[in-house]
Amino acid sequence: MKILLTGASGFIGQAIHQTLTAQGHTVIRAVRKPSQPTDIAVNFEQDTAAANWLPRLKDIDAVINAVGILGGSEAQMMVVHAQAPTALAQAAAQAGVKHFVQVSALGVDSGLDTLYYRSKLAGEQGIRAAMPHAAVLRPSMVYGAAGAATQMFTQLTRLPLIALPLAGRMRVQPVHVSDVAAGVAALLNVNASTAQTIHAVGAAPMSLADYLKSLAAQLGRSAPLKLSAVLPMPMFAAKLSAQLMSHLPQQVWTPETLAMLVAGSQADAQPFAALLGRAPLAVEAFVAYKN
Repeated sequence: MKILLTGASGFIGQAIHQTLTAQGHTVIRAVRKPSQPTDIAVNFEQDTAAANWLPRLKDIDAVINAVGILGGSEAQMMVVHAQAPTALAQAAAQAGVKHFVQVSALGVDSGLDTLYYRSKLAGEQGIRAAMPHAAVLRPSMVYGAAGAATQMFTQLTRLPLIALPLAGRMRVQPVHVSDVAAGVAALLNVNASTAQTIHAVGAAPMSLADYLKSLAAQLGRSAPLKLSAVLPMPMFAAKLSAQLMSHLPQQVWTPETLAMLVAGSQADAQPFAALLGRAPLAVEAFVAYKN
């Protein structure tokens, strides 16, 4: 297939690009700053009309949208997560593109009122209005060495004691970035006349504290993190730290990401396993896995 991949320079987008090219697909990277000969320049804060996208869809068989930002103003988040993807889907429908895969987020329909979830859900709805049979993949917390959240958690495992909201008891279901990429690729083989919404989750849910303990053990820390070393962080302190760190460029720890983390994220892994044709990678194998 000839595939237009938006967000190709991002953490998840890079993994998707690697997987698709390994499978023999021709991938056109749609990125803000082109760096390869076949790249095309796009700007999700400006490309909000179908007319912006139609010229870029000539001879394209599939579109994959992996653009996402954690922070920004409400207007910016809605444009990037909803208006631009909707315009892209409208153009794809007009151009007769057969497949459209949207990378969304687990929890968008949970009822938790964050701008990130609202804007991502609005994007799903706009895309489905334009292309009713578009596929949606909703990843849980994603592990990958290049991921900002992974790097933050890895740094935490170096500490002899850490403090987490709820003492890390919130339930999470981390998924390896290679499985997310494999899921996106697999959705291209699903009957394009059937709408799919798949939760991309790891093999089993666990507490955040257990997740950090596993990472510590895999990284061979001289004193692997123990559950007894995870202390409860008062919510006022967690909110204050999130507010202060929200001014950093990566915006991994913000009031919104704190709220999403405390709420937890888990889902039935069977539909994702069926899509992959195997069980998702176990957390205990995350660090050593090389795809």
